[in-house]
Amino acid sequence: MTQDLIEMQNGLCYLEFCRQVGVNRILFRRLIQRHPDLNDLLQAGPKEIAEIIIGPPDKIRRIYTFFNNKRLQEHFAQKAKSAVEQGIRAVFYTDPRYPGRLKEISGCPALLFYRGQDIASIFAKEYFVTLVGTRTPTPYGKMVSRKIVADLAASSVVIISGMARGIDAEVHRTALQEGATTIAVIGCGPDLVYPPEHADLMEEIARSGLVISELPPGVPPRRQHFPARNRILSGLADAVVVIEASVDSGTMITAGFAGEQGRDVFAVPGSILSPLSQGCNKLIQDGAEVLTCAEDILWRLPKGALQTRIEQAVRTAVNRSETEDLLTRVINALAGHDMSMADLAVHVNLSLSDMAGILTGMEMNGLVVCSRGRYSLTESSLCCNNS
Repeated sequence: MTQDLIEMQNGLCYLEFCRQVGVNRILFRRLIQRHPDLNDLLQAGPKEIAEIIIGPPDKIRRIYTFFNNKRLQEHFAQKAKSAVEQGIRAVFYTDPRYPGRLKEISGCPALLFYRGQDIASIFAKEYFVTLVGTRTPTPYGKMVSRKIVADLAASSVVIISGMARGIDAEVHRTALQEGATTIAVIGCGPDLVYPPEHADLMEEIARSGLVISELPPGVPPRRQHFPARNRILSGLADAVVVIEASVDSGTMITAGFAGEQGRDVFAVPGSILSPLSQGCNKLIQDGAEVLTCAEDILWRLPKGALQTRIEQAVRTAVNRSETEDLLTRVINALAGHDMSMADLAVHVNLSLSDMAGILTGMEMNGLVVCSRGRYSLTESSLCCNNS
């Protein structure tokens, strides 16, 4: 039996055990403290598990019933085989491959089921941003989605969304077009497609990224699954962006989870006359960051990740023997007025990621200052340029 098959069978058995016995968060903690390895946990047997759980007679009886049901074990062996043959994998909470960011949140799922690339390699990447919005976007919302995602992709950001109609689909498609890694978090089993018309999109996401669900194979999409799914959308990310949303939409639930989880929340401002901007405008009123360009997000990413990007950009410039010329071009472009990072990148003919690295290096050396996303020269830079 392969490791993938063992993990899938154990995962399916564990979920059924939780359902039959009634395992809450407290009991879950007790179980994994004694048996961090899921295989060891399920091999422990009913007597030891009953001693860990310490419940009323009815609960103890259910534990013994579960472990003594050989037919149930055979059923999950068949289900596991079918799932693995479809390219679906399972990862348990205590597995080193389980996403570290997700472990930080309250009520994170004990298991994740996924299709696609190696989950450890994907979550070893540095930056993760979730972008969500309405299922019925305006042309403005679509245009903003494409622009923000393209600019984030240029800085190697992993793009997360929910594969729903509208903004979510626009986010995934743009990420794929830009060569970025993208993750879809869905509200059904990973063997199913919802909405049905996104079958090709789902396959394309899985070819270079991940399709993730806390629901096992075979579970259809239901209304109650999506609010729970939204906590994973926000929990996997460093920041959450709301592009267009009505006040009472599911997108606002994702933003609410993000705030509770300590994630940065950004909202794209919109017309006061548009119902699809009311949610974003309310988030801004309530303290969300105003999103006007990708660099508003980039500057909030982990400092270690930014330092890596600085070193890469500077190394690239050195390799091209253009360091001094590049700094001169940036200083000349900023002479007499301030500019956004995006405008400056266009002006000096650099990618946004290289521009971010150069500007950060200049800021650390006291050559530029940034205020509300716009850069201006300091007196030190003027002296450098004159010398």
